[in-house]
Amino acid sequence: MNPRFMPFLLFVLVFVFTLGACGGDDAARGGDPVVRDSAGIQIIENPAGGSWAEAARWRLDEELRIGVSSGDPELQFGSIVGLDADSEGRIVTLDGQARRVRVFGADGTLLEAFGRSGGGPGELSQALLPAPSGLFVDSEGQVVIPDLGNQRLARFDLGGQALESPPIALESGIPMIWTRSEDRALYQQIRRMDMTGANPLEGLTDDIVRLDQGSATGETVLTLPAGESVSMGSHGMPEIRIFAPEPIWTVLGDGRLVTGLSSEYSLLIQDASGDPMAIVRRDARRRPVTEADERALRDVFRSAWDDQGQVPQEMVSMLMEAIQFDEQWPALARLMGGPDETLWVQRVEPEASMEDLTAEALQAGDFGSPSWDVFDADGVYLGVVEMPGGFMPFRFVGDHLYGVHRDDLEVQRVVRLGLVRGGD
Repeated sequence: MNPRFMPFLLFVLVFVFTLGACGGDDAARGGDPVVRDSAGIQIIENPAGGSWAEAARWRLDEELRIGVSSGDPELQFGSIVGLDADSEGRIVTLDGQARRVRVFGADGTLLEAFGRSGGGPGELSQALLPAPSGLFVDSEGQVVIPDLGNQRLARFDLGGQALESPPIALESGIPMIWTRSEDRALYQQIRRMDMTGANPLEGLTDDIVRLDQGSATGETVLTLPAGESVSMGSHGMPEIRIFAPEPIWTVLGDGRLVTGLSSEYSLLIQDASGDPMAIVRRDARRRPVTEADERALRDVFRSAWDDQGQVPQEMVSMLMEAIQFDEQWPALARLMGGPDETLWVQRVEPEASMEDLTAEALQAGDFGSPSWDVFDADGVYLGVVEMPGGFMPFRFVGDHLYGVHRDDLEVQRVVRLGLVRGGD
């Protein structure tokens, strides 16, 4: 399991019952990568140091911050699970606590606010996907929200008018992590899990599906081995293995797909049809999971399930007994496509403080290093770009990175960072 998957696990187990990545700074500038060919697939072994010269390094500068700790309630955020920007720079957010969508101008001015809790038209359930999968602006400029509680792909225009919302079928599996491409096509990862527990789990897969415009269905472009973190046992009880290998993936700017496992720094680049093109590798250390780590994480899970109030206490006790741990922390936390068809890779930072650990901290990516490795379009390691402390990136839109900053008091604010290329 990678840290990005843990908030989804907290969410999906509650949802099931209601239904019935090593940190550190960049090394010195390295040598050239070792590139070899294997059956027509390039294998790129990258050195510890990146190819950027000091003057060529990229950085991120803060351009805009939205949110207050008190005052106007429409400028206060409880739990931002979705964030995107349209082609004109308007910023759209989804607050998972309030089930509220807010639209801001490129200068941060509030333009619209809509949404409420419920199951009717224009309403949102409590079962919204965790960050950063909660909301997208599609190719037609419409707001799209995967709403698993209402089992539909909720759609709105930017003025808040509810549009036709196609159903999400959950019978054969659960839509998990979602993202979108640079051309705003939606992709989802579906875990093919038998929700009844009646059938064996061997051979199940995770499918990456590119959705048709305005639809909750589409074409499967990749089929991956299912992750090992959560499965349904023979009696319908989840079986949980923390830090087990999980698929990680993203879509690059030109439509290529990148996949891998959280347990190793080896990433497969595939074309838009899923045909393999290259394997990108870099060394990564993995730290053993200690007994103290296990105790702290068990406390987080129990607290999160207790706070939800939707799982009976006897069920919580059974879930706690079902939790197992992998022997090592993951190597990688997350992948993200960036400008100029770059690939951004977040390593896991297990040295992060385990004190006062919360589910919110997990969702904010506290175990992910703020130092992101950047690779060029050919898979060559360029170097590190530092993210601000407490910042969780959602996605790039052009040269702007949109995300959420969480301060020491757990107050969230929307932040836009601008990419500055070395020499600019």
